[in-house]
Amino acid sequence: MDKFDQLFAAAQPLITAGHHGVDTPPIENGERWPVSAVFCPDPADPVTQRLDSLTLDAASAAGPDHLQTGRLGSAHLTIRALERYREVVTPDDSLIQRYTTALRTAATHIPPVTFALTGVILTRGTVMVCAQALDPHADHLQKLFAEALGPDGWLEGTEQRDIWYLNLLHFAGPVPTPSALITWATTHRHTPLGHLTINTAELVRFRHTPGARPYMRPETLAVVPLLHD
Repeated sequence: MDKFDQLFAAAQPLITAGHHGVDTPPIENGERWPVSAVFCPDPADPVTQRLDSLTLDAASAAGPDHLQTGRLGSAHLTIRALERYREVVTPDDSLIQRYTTALRTAATHIPPVTFALTGVILTRGTVMVCAQALDPHADHLQKLFAEALGPDGWLEGTEQRDIWYLNLLHFAGPVPTPSALITWATTHRHTPLGHLTINTAELVRFRHTPGARPYMRPETLAVVPLLHD
């Protein structure tokens, strides 16, 4: 059983019992939604638009009041989280400048990355699209970025993430009909969604926008081309 199947199997009884994770708006110095390095798909890519549509389908199955993080302008694959949440962060912040320098150093050696999106699972707190790296470049970038960060990489330390994914939803409340969501995800478990090729890495902060979807949107602090001059 691969890691994605393990996550799906562990999540189903929790969601059925209403014991799934629930995201709340970020708070100062909180662990959730910090400045992060991410890959953001091109909004014009048909696969990105497919993710947007799939997010609406997921919301239909899970309920409308969750964080719709697979929508256009929100979908992303996380490379590394970098710090605890700060409400006030600007591109000229000294830490952001250091993160950007480290990301540029790593990206010098990395060509564009390509992922196959291979289906949907549920985790304890999300509806997730599974991504398979079709080349070693994304994993290599993670390693080089960690090295370039040095002490600034304290949050995730030396541990490298072992899966790639995009979250369509983060649960933010009850799932009214758990069986419907589990059935929907099971139906889409091995539905191929296409390939994404990404040419840049970004530093982003996340902004909670109650009353508008998506409720949690990344705001770009820096864009770093892959294999830049």
